[in-house]
Amino acid sequence: MKTTLPSSTFFNPFKTAARLLTGLSVATGLLAMSIPSHAVPLRKPQIAAATTTLPNGVYLYGESSQPEQIGKSYFVFEVKQGKLIGGLYMPRSSFDCTYGSVQPNKVALTVVNSYEKTENPYAITLERNASVASLNNPVLSPVGLEGFHQISQISDTDRRILNTCKADHQDRVWK
Repeated sequence: MKTTLPSSTFFNPFKTAARLLTGLSVATGLLAMSIPSHAVPLRKPQIAAATTTLPNGVYLYGESSQPEQIGKSYFVFEVKQGKLIGGLYMPRSSFDCTYGSVQPNKVALTVVNSYEKTENPYAITLERNASVASLNNPVLSPVGLEGFHQISQISDTDRRILNTCKADHQDRVWK
């Protein structure tokens, strides 16, 4: 199945990042096709799956593990109770605001084109790092965004982008 992205006459920094991402719906559909609908587990599992989530906070992820690399895409965002607002950008270029929610296996986003003000849905698959959990001791699994590296240093530029997007979209997301 081929995924096509909306075309734009303006530079859209998320297009580069979107090419790195796989469609979760495609993967989920293939998995569902391989498991018969009448299949049931033989016994109750003894280990619970770890919860994949992004705790409240501000995050920066990039195609490069180093900030401010020309030609690389970055995603700065803030999470509050499973909802997020952020900006997608390439250094020394325009940025697009985004908002959405953290779901069990993905971040579901609406990307707002900064020039045309059109909105396009996107999803970024969450990567889970190995964790062990039991029914009595569930743990949060460390989380990453597929195709991106987490960057701990958030710059003044990152904060300006984030604050601009929050001012434009927080009433829609964090009512």
